[in-house]
Amino acid sequence: METTNKPRNLDTIYIVLRDVLKNWFPILCVALSAMFVSYIVASATYTPNYASKCTMVVSAKANNTGVYADTNETEKLTDTITAVMESTVLKDKIAESLGLPYFSGGIRTKVVTGTNLIEVTAKAYNPKIAFTVLNVLIDIYPEFSRDILGDIVIEVYEEPNLPSAPSNPFQYKKIALLSALVGAAVVILITAVHSFLLETVKNEWDASDKLDAKLLGVVYHESAYRNLKARLLRKKKRLLSGAASVSFGFSETLKKIRTNIGYFQEKNGGKAILVTSYDKKEGRTTIAVNLAHTFTQKKQKVLLVSGNEDISDMLALLNIELPSEFLEKEKQSVEDRVFTKENSLLSIIADTSTNSSFIGYSDFLASPEFAHFMQQAKEEYDIIIVDGPCANRNAATEIFAQLCDFSVLVVKQNYTKVPYINDTIDMLNNYNKGLAGYIFNDVYSSATVINVGYGYGYGGYSYGSYGKYVGYGKYGKYGRYGRYGKYGGYGGYGGYGAYSSEKSSDEKTNSRRKHESKRYKNEH
Repeated sequence: METTNKPRNLDTIYIVLRDVLKNWFPILCVALSAMFVSYIVASATYTPNYASKCTMVVSAKANNTGVYADTNETEKLTDTITAVMESTVLKDKIAESLGLPYFSGGIRTKVVTGTNLIEVTAKAYNPKIAFTVLNVLIDIYPEFSRDILGDIVIEVYEEPNLPSAPSNPFQYKKIALLSALVGAAVVILITAVHSFLLETVKNEWDASDKLDAKLLGVVYHESAYRNLKARLLRKKKRLLSGAASVSFGFSETLKKIRTNIGYFQEKNGGKAILVTSYDKKEGRTTIAVNLAHTFTQKKQKVLLVSGNEDISDMLALLNIELPSEFLEKEKQSVEDRVFTKENSLLSIIADTSTNSSFIGYSDFLASPEFAHFMQQAKEEYDIIIVDGPCANRNAATEIFAQLCDFSVLVVKQNYTKVPYINDTIDMLNNYNKGLAGYIFNDVYSSATVINVGYGYGYGGYSYGSYGKYVGYGKYGKYGRYGRYGKYGGYGGYGGYGAYSSEKSSDEKTNSRRKHESKRYKNEH
């Protein structure tokens, strides 16, 4: 259980971190807003404080030297001196001397440790007032404290200074930075908690635990761009199985899914497959096109039908440019809409236009004529793949589910809530042979950034060690691929370029036994 929970928890944390990073712009906006608001509030509430200071020396009248040398006694007098200087009566006298209704500033005293010196500070909102207050205090204090301190004399040692800057400077940089950090931290925390609590499928284990269907395969995230230059130019690559631009693992995963669908066909029969998802942008079209392409690689005749009027993405993936003679041809029947690329086993319903001589595409898909065409197409084609519309608030999905023999559901990682996915699964299971399974799509894993040494088990290859073949994404050292699961034709990768694989221990043992048996027979 521990070996399972470790990667599972890492994957969940990784997905939460990705959600936080995806929301960098709102986080930045909140941080900047908090910074500006705090600056405005701090500016409006800021009151400068100016402090004028002087140093006074404590002495005794009877001391010929004029110095009160016993510093311990000075420290004992601290409370008394402080009480006198900070008393309301003295402040009232200062206000009276200044002609003010009251004195709103402050007076503080502090004994310099180990000396008989006292540091006196007068604070006010204006530097001149603070300076004047301290001078007035020096003038009236001896007479005011005569009866209280007796033989103790306090004289000026260092004259008051006129403050040139506030003693509490407005630290706008610190306030702005702290406010921005607090604002960003709050949004990050809210985003992380929301992502963690959101009931979506975050990893393969979540899918197995929460979804009521069979897993056909896990398609890991494939970058849409070849490099940084292509990203800046917004030039996407073709995510088509077997293309030079995609990773080895992506192509092999699609082949594995094709094989699993083939197993379902052998057991239950049927040729027409509906590929759908609960919501848009879950990679439904990419999966449908790639499945059609992989079936043609097995020399099967395939018809690809789009459930949406816009087929530009489908044509781009297949690198098909419809010829002018096909586009200009008047479509009188369903068969007239079918386009087959030259020297290819793949055909597509490529005309989705509306014209006066034929019904619109959405009506066409729901028409009895299309249903009749689907029945005839099952006789002509080995496989029919329908790139259906999403199931969210779309009744057309159920129409296609009725026309097709079985369905395949595309589930994008951390995208749709689990209850909605399970509702879609239940709906698809109500028609014909039901749901063959789901494809966990566009999956990010912590293993792509952290070498945690665990694999997802596609046949016999593992994604645990990524080796030096960085260009192949997360699919590690080819030496680990061994026998490659069910794909017996791939053998031990003996002649696969520079990436010849090591035989498994069982193969080595069997090979050694055969060699020894053959040598024994030759010798005897």
